[in-house]
Amino acid sequence: MNLKRIKTFMMVLDHKSFSTVATILNISQPAVSKQIKTLEVELGITLLVRETLEPTEAGRLVYQKGKHFLFDWEVLVEECRRLQGELTGVIKIGASTVPGTYIVPQLLRKFLDKHPNVDIQLSIHESDEINGLIKEGSIDIGFVGSEPIGEEIISHIVKNDHFILIGPNDSEKIFNLNSLKDLPFIFRTEKSGTWQGVVKSLSSMGISTNELQCIARVQSTEAVISMVEANLGYSVVSSIAATKAVKQGRIKLIQQLPYKRNFYLTYVQSKKIHPAIVSLVSICSEENVGE
Repeated sequence: MNLKRIKTFMMVLDHKSFSTVATILNISQPAVSKQIKTLEVELGITLLVRETLEPTEAGRLVYQKGKHFLFDWEVLVEECRRLQGELTGVIKIGASTVPGTYIVPQLLRKFLDKHPNVDIQLSIHESDEINGLIKEGSIDIGFVGSEPIGEEIISHIVKNDHFILIGPNDSEKIFNLNSLKDLPFIFRTEKSGTWQGVVKSLSSMGISTNELQCIARVQSTEAVISMVEANLGYSVVSSIAATKAVKQGRIKLIQQLPYKRNFYLTYVQSKKIHPAIVSLVSICSEENVGE
């Protein structure tokens, strides 16, 4: 039995879309359909109701068994990698904006000093997307600002962070945060782990982001900082991301907020013995990045 076909079938059930799975796997939509049809021929039974993309009874069984098959296969692959000795090959890392910009580069420098023959592929995504990419196998390791949920996911804290209110350099000190409701405010996208933390942080102080005057919603913290620097408004951002800009005098630190969060290194259970992951976790521990 072809494990690739089982994985494709499982992905179609997860995403409820042939086209989405085709895009993820970088193959055509007919190729996705053919893989599932071939799997059904091999098993001699229909697995998927095409009109609704819901599984048949047999499809539900294949989905559950498939999880075990794929887990066992991935564990076998990782055990073989561990026996190779020198770490080589491609490691696919996905990171949300803040860790991808301010945390991951220094970790990768230390990692590549130890393992110079590894090819690193780093891609930037919203935090909410990382979890799905890890489960699909599109990336091996994720770095995010909100702890992923799922019993198959393992997470390690790699750094602590807090949020700060920033404004243009000529900003006056704000003594009552309720006055934020009268100021122009720059938002991050809703899938951003940073923005989800900002929402919780302000909410803990009795302020709803729905009450703020949003003048723009942007995709990166750097874009937020640039807009604040241009005197377009105020925002709440990661301290890690804004510290340099504050020191350079580009923006003004108005207030540190009480809410704290962590950044996580995350991966699926089956990859817990992956040599690259073991090494990265060790580097985080040795450098006391989480302190």
